[in-house]
Amino acid sequence: MVSQTRATETDEALLDAATQVFSEHGFAGARVDSIARLAKANKAMIYYHFGSKRDLYRAVLLRLFKGVLEEIERVGRNEPDPRRRLILFYAGVARIFSERPALPQIMLREVLSGGAAIDPETTKTLSGILAFVVRAIDQGVKERVIRPAHPLIVHLSALAPLLLFFASQPFRAKVLPSAAPGVPLPTPEQMLEHLALLIERGLEPVGEHEPAAGQPQKERR
Repeated sequence: MVSQTRATETDEALLDAATQVFSEHGFAGARVDSIARLAKANKAMIYYHFGSKRDLYRAVLLRLFKGVLEEIERVGRNEPDPRRRLILFYAGVARIFSERPALPQIMLREVLSGGAAIDPETTKTLSGILAFVVRAIDQGVKERVIRPAHPLIVHLSALAPLLLFFASQPFRAKVLPSAAPGVPLPTPEQMLEHLALLIERGLEPVGEHEPAAGQPQKERR
């Protein structure tokens, strides 16, 4: 029992250290020596507990995404309205980004690298997130409470501002006071309020006299 507890503590220490190093340097730039040193562990322990640097990276990603998957389950179970469900989900993602700042940093690095270090298991996790958006939009379109929209565009339109907002916090804190004196730093609450409005208005069903996207406006007489 004691050895199992120690093994769990070692796993957590290595994961915490790896999360920090991967978020700062990306998968390619992260060094196993740096992770071991930060975790105050022998480098051999990384290979013993996780097998390889890539397996360690996968474990970091799955641990970071665990909260997002739990948010999908919670919101999907408790909110019947599909548009409101999307708003609550992205609000939950924002909370997770705030609690785990390494997640948006790592996600942005993967986006910029073309997903170079993303493996099939992590891809499967990401597909579960998009599937949640697809289900919400399909339900909303059938119930005529959401306009037809491409689910990936909806997802990117909501996720991209959150990624940039939380990943750029240190940059804003450094640059904004001198670049725009007198402009207060935006709060996460303000960002969420703005995003909720964008989702609410952007997914409003097409009105009776409003043309769908791509259709010409009728001439007024």
